[in-house]
Amino acid sequence: MSHPVVLIHGMWCTSASLSRLAASLRARGFECHVPNLPAHEAGVRHEEVGGLSLLDYVRYLEQYVAERRFKQPPILVGHSMGGLLAQLLAPRVDAFALVLLTPASPAGINAVRLRPLLAFSSVLGRPGFWRKPQKPSLARARASVFNGLPPPRQNELHAGMVEESGRAVFEIAFWQLDRKHASRVEPAAVRCPVYVVAAGQDHLVPAAVARKVAARYARSTLRYYPGRGHWVIDDGETDEMAGEIAGWLLPYEQRAARGLPMRA
Repeated sequence: MSHPVVLIHGMWCTSASLSRLAASLRARGFECHVPNLPAHEAGVRHEEVGGLSLLDYVRYLEQYVAERRFKQPPILVGHSMGGLLAQLLAPRVDAFALVLLTPASPAGINAVRLRPLLAFSSVLGRPGFWRKPQKPSLARARASVFNGLPPPRQNELHAGMVEESGRAVFEIAFWQLDRKHASRVEPAAVRCPVYVVAAGQDHLVPAAVARKVAARYARSTLRYYPGRGHWVIDDGETDEMAGEIAGWLLPYEQRAARGLPMRA
């Protein structure tokens, strides 16, 4: 494949969280790059992560892409918060395509639901949470992030979680109150094709929210998996999903290779 793929992880995660998906895409001929977001190093506590903004993450990713001097515009693959970062990054790097896996929603979409609120209850209940590092308890993570996976795997994944920015949580959950509008994406600025994955058993980003994300973009395709949870990046259907993503990308890659314009 001619276009490089940049995979962007979500909240509390590291690049290792995307190892399974990256391997599956590489097996299908894609050149994959998987950065760690700032202050997301496994096994190291970064107190400064609490005050980092989504905009800090996007600036880092923009620099990451620029430093690699790709010969072709990148395909951006983002999971959860990484899906929102991919939407914010796309206009800055002239992305070839976007693949948004159970993506966090940009400003303008009301994503408040009971289950996501329960998932973040321990975070939102802390005084001044918007400037502190945050991490869900094992019980919350098992119920909302890793639901549907075997319990031993849930425990393993929670042990690998890192702390997340309270500010980023605020900018996503309470975008109406964010004066800097960090999570705002102008739909018209995203000119590339968009593929959105929604999961019917997702307790963190409900399928209804993912559908609203897809509806924002004129050139979007929605893929709905009724039985999957939020952790689509490493479950029983990840490899099948990677194959479907590759199949969706193929016509666009073929047209680009022939020098033809992209079509909806």
